[in-house]
Amino acid sequence: MHTLTKHKSKTWAALILSGMLLFTMNTTSYAAASTESMPKPAWTSSSLMLSEANTEKDVLIKGIHAVPSKNLVYVHASQPVTKTSSKTTLDWQLDSLQAFDATTGQLKWNTIFHEKSGPYTTYSDSIYASNGTAYVYMEYSDKTKKVYSFNTSGKTNWVKTVNSPSSISLLDNDTLMVASSQGVQSNGSVRSAISLYDKKGKLITEKTIDGAVLKADNGRIVVDASKQNKVGNFWQPAANPKVEIYDRTLNRLSFYQFPANANTQGDGGGESLAILDDGSIIMRANFENTGNRLMGFGTDGKLAWGRAIAGDAYIQTAGNGYTVLTGQKLELYTLKGKVTERTFKDAQPALMHVDQTQDGQYQLDFAKTGYILDPLTLEDVHIYTTSASVPSLEGVSTYVDDVIYSMNDETLSKYILKSNPAK
Repeated sequence: MHTLTKHKSKTWAALILSGMLLFTMNTTSYAAASTESMPKPAWTSSSLMLSEANTEKDVLIKGIHAVPSKNLVYVHASQPVTKTSSKTTLDWQLDSLQAFDATTGQLKWNTIFHEKSGPYTTYSDSIYASNGTAYVYMEYSDKTKKVYSFNTSGKTNWVKTVNSPSSISLLDNDTLMVASSQGVQSNGSVRSAISLYDKKGKLITEKTIDGAVLKADNGRIVVDASKQNKVGNFWQPAANPKVEIYDRTLNRLSFYQFPANANTQGDGGGESLAILDDGSIIMRANFENTGNRLMGFGTDGKLAWGRAIAGDAYIQTAGNGYTVLTGQKLELYTLKGKVTERTFKDAQPALMHVDQTQDGQYQLDFAKTGYILDPLTLEDVHIYTTSASVPSLEGVSTYVDDVIYSMNDETLSKYILKSNPAK
């Protein structure tokens, strides 16, 4: 089993019109890729199943991350722990970070986030710098919360204890952000303590702000500064939030109040909020009577345009662009306008997923056919189909540099695709 994110109408008309301007680019293109069946695995790892505790026979994969420069592949795995007491209300997990040799598939090292008779994890997350440094956040059954930094040899660079539930993000390759919050207060307000650390774990700066962090990346932090609404016994974020945008110095660049007829919760698929490489931002909302729109915020944090999209459109970003997949039509845009489009006429209607690959390309997996696409042109880099070795493209995987690493039950396999040189 595998499991794995009151403008006037004239103003809107102007924004939509500006968003429809066409834009062309000169890019390096790939030779037409030929379709290939998924090959036999170059290797398959030993089982990721741990025996250090009384766990259920499921491996839940939190993520796979390859580090080609270090010849390493990380797998963050979790196993449900069998509860021994009816008084236990939390979902206990046995988390591990396992590192495999990318050439041989041999396990190089394994960190288990549990000591004998010690607490189990109840929530976890992990992110990775380009040099292979792994940052892991753990919440434990004894209510402690910790952030870990590991080097590629499995040694701990540093560990920090945090007092409140937190999220971790990389603002850039050398700056880790930890955002902690005590939760919603009785009046619906939320306060977040933001701390920035360098790669050595030294505190760069910290600040407490009003609101909850929605996303942080590429030197920008997007915050929902609205009060939440209580529905029954639960607090819910405002459907039309006041969004504030901060830079890497924790200086607020701008804010935008979504109009009363907007709803940023739900609708469509893919990324509802994304930060592009240059620090610009896109955010999705549904407007009563007019439907779904993408909102574009420039590098200064200010609203630049709005673009109408279908309610079932799937959004995915890469680099300084983004794609809109509607049915079998895939459109590529930058914040300046539309670049190109293509139609997958021969693709199965069952879409498994659309992702940005580790090396910044687009990956689309349908039921039996997968594509790796150039992020500037949407031209094929790879086309691969299911085979006897890989009967399904569904599952947890990652792609980088002509290689797919994918889970098969409780093991990891490496698949090498045929390289396709640029023209």
